[in-house]
Amino acid sequence: MSNTILVSNRLPVRMDAEGHPERTEGGLASGLMGAGIDALWVGWPGSASEAIGDVETMRQRFRKLNVEPVFLSEHELDTYYEGYSNGTLWPLLHSMVSRVAVDPEWFANYEAVNRRFAAAVLDHAKPGDTVWIHDFHLLLLPKLLREAGRSLRIGFFLHTPFPASELFRILPEREALLMGLLGADLIGFHTFSYLRHFRSTLLRVLGIESEIDSVRRGDHVARLGVHPIGHDHAGFAKALASDSFTQSLADHKSQLGSRRLVLGVERLDYTKGIPQKLAAIRQFLTAYPEWHKQAIFVLIAVPSRQGISEYDELTEEVQREVGAINGMFGAIGYVPVQFLHQGFPQTELAALYALADVCVVTPLIDGMNLVAKEFIACKSVCPTAKPGALVLSEFAGAANEMSDALLVNPHDVGSVAAAIAMALAMKDDERTRRTEAMGPRLVRNDARAWARKFLQELETSTLVTNASQKLDSLHEVVDSLTKAVRSGQRIALFLDYDGTLRDFTGNPSEAVPGIGLRELLRDLAAHQLVHVAIVSGRPGDFLERHLDGLGLDLVCEHGYRWLRVGSNEWQFVHPGVDTSWIDLVRPVFERAVDNTPGSSLEEKRSALVWHYRRADPEFGVWCANNLLSSLTDVTASLPVVVHHGRKIVEVASQLVSKGAVVRRLMGEYTPAMSLVVGDDQTDETMFALQEDPEISLQTVCVGEGPSRARWRSDIVGLRQLLEELRTQLNA
Repeated sequence: MSNTILVSNRLPVRMDAEGHPERTEGGLASGLMGAGIDALWVGWPGSASEAIGDVETMRQRFRKLNVEPVFLSEHELDTYYEGYSNGTLWPLLHSMVSRVAVDPEWFANYEAVNRRFAAAVLDHAKPGDTVWIHDFHLLLLPKLLREAGRSLRIGFFLHTPFPASELFRILPEREALLMGLLGADLIGFHTFSYLRHFRSTLLRVLGIESEIDSVRRGDHVARLGVHPIGHDHAGFAKALASDSFTQSLADHKSQLGSRRLVLGVERLDYTKGIPQKLAAIRQFLTAYPEWHKQAIFVLIAVPSRQGISEYDELTEEVQREVGAINGMFGAIGYVPVQFLHQGFPQTELAALYALADVCVVTPLIDGMNLVAKEFIACKSVCPTAKPGALVLSEFAGAANEMSDALLVNPHDVGSVAAAIAMALAMKDDERTRRTEAMGPRLVRNDARAWARKFLQELETSTLVTNASQKLDSLHEVVDSLTKAVRSGQRIALFLDYDGTLRDFTGNPSEAVPGIGLRELLRDLAAHQLVHVAIVSGRPGDFLERHLDGLGLDLVCEHGYRWLRVGSNEWQFVHPGVDTSWIDLVRPVFERAVDNTPGSSLEEKRSALVWHYRRADPEFGVWCANNLLSSLTDVTASLPVVVHHGRKIVEVASQLVSKGAVVRRLMGEYTPAMSLVVGDDQTDETMFALQEDPEISLQTVCVGEGPSRARWRSDIVGLRQLLEELRTQLNA
C-alpha cells in the first residue's frame, strides 16, 4: 500500500513552553489535514537546532505526531532561509528585482538543506509512495528525489507567483532551479499566468519547448496544472459557530456604533502594498470629506520577519504614515486609522469580517490572498454578517476567481480611493448580488477540495504518455542484429542525420560528420550482410559532399531522391511528383522570414523549410504557430503535408515520405532484421513500419517528444550502440 508524504519548509507543529511539540491550526496545515490526507509530514520544526538541546529525543517526540523534523542550525537558517529563500527567491518571485540579493554561499547552503530534506524523505519513502512538496524553499527537491530512483510519485506546488522570464533569468542558479522543478510529475500554480511565465522561462533559459500542460525531458513528463488554493472553510465555519465569535461580534459592534468599518488584513510585508494603501486612504479622506467621522479604517498587519532591517524599516514607515493621517484627519473621539501590528485568532477575524462594510485587499502582487476569500465566504455563510463589498488588487491571484469584486491597480492610489468611496456608497442589494456571485464557488473550492484535486491529478499524471523505453542497455538491440548476421541473414540500418547522427548547430552547414562518424558508417556498410542507408531531410548536395564514397545509400529531402551505392546520379524515388505548389506557398514562408529575425527559408526540390533555431526562443515558437495557422488555409487543397519539427516548419509533397522509401529499400535488401533511427516528426513514418507483422524492426527515437519508437536514446547513446554493433560484427 502506497503512502503520502507532505514536505514543506515548516512543520504544522510547534514546541510548547515545556519543549514538547504540539499541532498548530490554520493555513496550509489545517487545509491539508482537514482534507482527510493520512500523511507523514517532513519539515523544519521552527527553532534552530542549537536551541533544541537533545535533538534525538526531540525527534522521537515529533514522530509521535507523525511528523519528521529536519533540524537546521542557526547558520543554515541565516543562509538557506533568511538568505536565499527570503533574500533572493522571495523578492524575485514577486517581481521586485531591486530587493534581490545574490550570495553564492546562500545558494550553496540552500542546495545543502534541500539535500537534507531529500534524505529525510528517502528515510521513509518506498517505491510507489506519493511525495507532495510545497513552495519555493524546496525548488531543488523534486529532482533530488527523482534521481534517487525510488519510483516515487512527486508533486510540487508553488504558493507564490512565478515571474516573467526576463526577471527569473537574472538568477545565476536559474538552470539548476528549473531542472530541480522538472523532477516533479506534477507542478501546480495558482493561476494560468504563473504557469505561462514558467513555460516561457523554460524556453528562454533551458531551450525547452513545452505543451500547455506538460514538459517532456527524455523519458520523463512533468505535468503542469492550475490549482488555485482555497481558504480553510471547515476551520472558518467552526470559528463562526463558536461562543468566542458571538462575543467578539457583540463587542466590536458596540465599539463601532454607527460608523462604517473599512478593514484590511495582511502580513507586514513589502509585497502587500501597505504604504500604497495608506496613501489611498489619505487621498480618500481628502477627496471625500463627507466620510469624515463616518468611516473608520482598521488595518491589521501581522508581524513578519522581525529583526530584519528592511522589515523593521517598513514597520516604521507604516507607523509614521498612520500617525500623519490621524494627525491630519482625526478629531476628539475619532481616530480614522487604527493600525494593529499583531496577530488575531480566527474567531476575532471572523467577527471583523462579519461587521466590515468594506474589505480592502491591495497587495502589489500576491500568489493568491486568502483574506479576500475568507471575507466573501463569511459574508456568504454567516447569517449575522452585514452585506459587504470587496476592493481587490488585480495583481492578487484571487482576482482571477473574484471578478465581481471591485478590482483596482494598487499603484494607482486615486483609483483605490475612488473604489473605497464606491464600496461605501454601494447599496446592500448590490453588495449581496456580488457576494452571491462569488461566495458559493469559494465555499465549494476550499483548501480541502484543492488538496484532493491536486492529489487526484498527481495520481493520474504519472500514467505513461509514451511507450518508448529508455535505451539504458545496448544489448537487446545489438544482440538481435548480430544474431541475424551470424546466422547468415542480412540486416539493414536506416539512419536519419540531423539530431540523430549529428547534433544541431546554429548554422546547418556547419553540422558536418567528423572523421570518427564517417569511419564508423564506412565500417558498418563494409560488412557483406549489412546495408546502411542515410535517410535525411538534407538536400542531396550536402549528403553527397560529406557522405558519398562510404558504401551508403543516400536518401535526401525525406525520400524525394536517392543516390544508390555504385551510382553517380541522383534519381527520383517517385518520378512525376507535383511540385507546382511551391510557388503558391513560398510567399507565406517569406513573410515568416521577414517577421522573425534570425529565421531563414531553405528551398528544396520537393519541400520548403522554415528554420527558426537562431530566432528569439519564445518569439520563434509564437511565429511558428502563426505560420502553421496560415499554412492550414493555404495548403488545404494542395497535395502536400505540413511538418512542425525541431525548430523547423516544413511543407513537403504528399507522396514523399521517409517511411515509403524505407519500405522500398527493405523490399530490395530483404533484411531479416532492421534498425530505424530518427529524432522528429518526419521520422515517424519510418517508425510506423514496425506495426507491419511481416517486418522485423528495432526503432529508436533520439531525443525528446512523443514517438512511436520502441526505444529512446540520445546522440551519445546511439553512437555507443553503433560502435558496439561494429565491434560485435567484427568479432
